[in-house]
Amino acid sequence: MKQLTIFRILTFILLPIAAMFGFMDFLFLFSALANPALLLMVFVLAAFVIYTFASLKFLTKHIDVERPCSTSLRDWIRVNAFVSMFMGILFLLNAVSILFMGDISLRQFVNQFRESQPNIPAMLTTDLFLTIMKGVAYFMFFVSVILISHILINFRIMKTYRYLFEAPPSA
Repeated sequence: MKQLTIFRILTFILLPIAAMFGFMDFLFLFSALANPALLLMVFVLAAFVIYTFASLKFLTKHIDVERPCSTSLRDWIRVNAFVSMFMGILFLLNAVSILFMGDISLRQFVNQFRESQPNIPAMLTTDLFLTIMKGVAYFMFFVSVILISHILINFRIMKTYRYLFEAPPSA
């Protein structure tokens, strides 16, 4: 099945990204304990990490060996997929807005930001800041496209393999 192959490839692309986000999430958790406004970001990143690893478990331990799984795994995947979809859409919108913003507008934005932050090191020039910003925007675009595609394919695969979630008949 071609769809399953694409799903497998996207899953293994998302794994290192999820691991990196999981580490960042762990660090943000300590900041969020001091600043509760960051708890939403911690929750969203955790949902992405849980979704990725739950999808990997579904793929490797249930689809590949055709072994039934619990409905709780389906629920974990579905709930965290919706939150991850939200994160993917936000990443996509942010990346597109940065990438389609003109260089003049971006330069003005960076200059205003630098003026409002007097403690920025002198080595962080406007050009370097713009390069970093565009690099992060490309990364966010890449992650969001892969994540959204993965979620949509995952829902189709869960529908195809829904018999794996059904309880086996009692003896």
